[in-house]
Amino acid sequence: MPTRTAVQVVCLTALVAVGTMLLLVGAFGSGGLCLAGSAFCFWRLYRDTA
Repeated sequence: MPTRTAVQVVCLTALVAVGTMLLLVGAFGSGGLCLAGSAFCFWRLYRDTA
């Protein structure tokens, strides 16, 4: 796995974790935006590496 891809996976995992934590504490707007952003980033990463 290239270094660039590994860094993106780590950042994507952190973004999903932050979004999930925000949803759990009741910050639905910010948590939803983080999860939507992570879904978009995941799709771009998946499309580029597949």
